[in-house]
Amino acid sequence: MAHLLWLLYFALIVVAFSNVSANLVIYTVTFVSCVVNSTCPQGNPSSYSATFALNGTLSPNITLNVGDQLRFNLATTVTIHPLTICQNSAVPNFCKGAATSDELNTPITNAGDTTSVIFNTSGTYYYGCHNHPGMGAMINVIQTVTTTASTSTASVTSSIAIGLFLFTVIVSLFTIIFT
Repeated sequence: MAHLLWLLYFALIVVAFSNVSANLVIYTVTFVSCVVNSTCPQGNPSSYSATFALNGTLSPNITLNVGDQLRFNLATTVTIHPLTICQNSAVPNFCKGAATSDELNTPITNAGDTTSVIFNTSGTYYYGCHNHPGMGAMINVIQTVTTTASTSTASVTSSIAIGLFLFTVIVSLFTIIFT
């Protein structure tokens, strides 16, 4: 009987914590040519006319949820164009000259380098070249909103997880008391 209760206890913990989720968003990053005033991002200098491409798309803006992890896998060596993820950047700088306190990662430059950031706060962030303007785009991190008029899946999932946790604690106490 005690073994069965411990198995139930373990199953409830797994179910409760499997409902807590965040996404891992992965992009393969290359550095490609673009056409100034056409396919290049705003502010891209005509002397470079190149930018980062994420999974083959030139400098797309990214939208994530709070808690998501963003991972960049650099597929191209970009010696003078360190890829940086930052906050508090002016558009169209996209991390150009970002202060160390505004950088959210260590800039990467070599093919095979990987960097990632978990976004715990909603807001506007950026990715781009640390040395040059116009080689990047925005990262919009949004908070899922729950209103009192309607119940979102997130709040229902949280309520279920809390209920399962409390049930698990009660089952554990009964197991300890009666065995």
